[in-house]
Amino acid sequence: MHDPATPESRRRALSSALGSVQAEGLTPSADYAADAEEYAAGQISADELVARAEARHRAPDAEQATS
Repeated sequence: MHDPATPESRRRALSSALGSVQAEGLTPSADYAADAEEYAAGQISADELVARAEARHRAPDAEQATS
């Protein structure tokens, strides 16, 4: 199980995710790599990592869903 409290566990999770992405024939962007390093270092949360990735790939005119 992934324990986000430890840098080693965060790096393992990132490595696994990278392997999955590469298996699909994709290459993460430099922006993602920088964000992933921040996550691995414990500077941002997993939620922030995902939010940044989603923001990069969201269509500029896409409306945010409201709760």
